[in-house]
Amino acid sequence: MKKRTGEAPTYRHMGFDEEYLNFTDELKDETLYKILKYKHLMALSYNRRVKTCQFHAGDFVLRLCSASQPKEQRKLSPKWEGPYRVKRVIGHHTYELEELNGKLVLRTWHASKLCKYYV
Repeated sequence: MKKRTGEAPTYRHMGFDEEYLNFTDELKDETLYKILKYKHLMALSYNRRVKTCQFHAGDFVLRLCSASQPKEQRKLSPKWEGPYRVKRVIGHHTYELEELNGKLVLRTWHASKLCKYYV
C-alpha cells in the first residue's frame, strides 16, 4: 500500500488488488471443479436419452435407406429396406449382414443405421 494514494501498485497499474492475487489458485480450482461437474451432468443427461441396441448373429434387421443410397432419397420413398440377417458381430456396434437367401451384403453396418425386424 502506498501511503500517499492509499492504493496498491497493482491496483493503479493493472486494476486489481494484491490481496486478490492470493485467491487466483482457489478461483482456478473452483472453476475447474464447476467445469467437471457440468460435464458430468451433461453426460448423465445425454446417457439418459440414448437407447443402446445390440444385435446377435441370426437376428433380423432393417437397414436405413439413406445410409446405402444418400442421393436417391425422396420424400415419399421408404425409410428402411430389408429384412436382412446379422451374419456376425464385428465390433461393439458393428455388424456384417446377409440377405435372407444367404448372399453377403457389402460393407459393415453400424447399429445406429439398423433397426430390429420383428417376424
